[in-house]
Amino acid sequence: MSIRTWLISFSPTTLTSAFSSVTLGTALAWYLNNKFNLVIYVITLIALLLAQAGVNLVHDYYDYLSGVDILYRTSGFSHRPHPIIDLKLRPKDVITVGYVFLAIAFAAGIYLVILVGWPVLILAIAGLIIGIGYSIPPLKFHYRGYGEILAATAMGPLVVWGSYIVQTGIYMNPVPLIVGIPNGLFTLLILLGSGALEIDACKAVGKITLVLLVGVKNTKYVVYTSIVLMYLAIIVSAILHYLPYTSLVALLLIPRTLRLAGPLLSGDEAVVRSRWRELRNLWAGPFSVRLLILIIFIVSMIIARIYPPLSI
Repeated sequence: MSIRTWLISFSPTTLTSAFSSVTLGTALAWYLNNKFNLVIYVITLIALLLAQAGVNLVHDYYDYLSGVDILYRTSGFSHRPHPIIDLKLRPKDVITVGYVFLAIAFAAGIYLVILVGWPVLILAIAGLIIGIGYSIPPLKFHYRGYGEILAATAMGPLVVWGSYIVQTGIYMNPVPLIVGIPNGLFTLLILLGSGALEIDACKAVGKITLVLLVGVKNTKYVVYTSIVLMYLAIIVSAILHYLPYTSLVALLLIPRTLRLAGPLLSGDEAVVRSRWRELRNLWAGPFSVRLLILIIFIVSMIIARIYPPLSI
């Protein structure tokens, strides 16, 4: 198979989650502590990109084995190419590459432990457990109704916090956890969107996603709460001077976020099914919104450094 096929199999759109969180944590280290090490940033970024690509491959492998992805494809819905079903990669190759990526990512984490200190090891192990346990027996978090919450926590606050720690060596600082909340909640929205698309296939194989756990009717409350919390975290971060006040420009993206989440806000399963094309946008759209927020944050930090009164 070609390199291009393998790159597509990694679900490259989702890799913006790792990029945005690592970059945000690094930017916070520069803005708040005047610390920035390019080599450490590159190592951290590569490690997280490989980890996320590895988790994606392993997840697709086990969803293929369970039959959920096959049923999902036969329903006529699809929101991204599947490495085995659509790209025709061998299952054995998919799982092998997934594990190799996770192993390399963990090795990079150990290297960062040597550079920064043992507390980073705790984050590396926690990330590995969440990544492997997301789909792999016996943990199978994503089959028990709380995989989405763990993924959102890991790819948002924890990655931002870890990226800040490896740059500064400062562990007991809650700032990155708070600033990283929007990234995590965007991940949650994305997973809710894919969970709604796959709802019939998941029911058939007994896979309990968060959408099935709380029900489609109550999913709208999860969505509303997530959107309120993600933008409230930005407001709080600006008020507490974790971010410059100019970062509040990101609030202009609230209407776009609400539009993306529109299908899930109906609370009606029939309506959700009929708006599956919009649900595909909910799967892909938040990645671009998250990148826009990252750009707003970084530009606001640079402006505040050039003109300090704006940081007040």
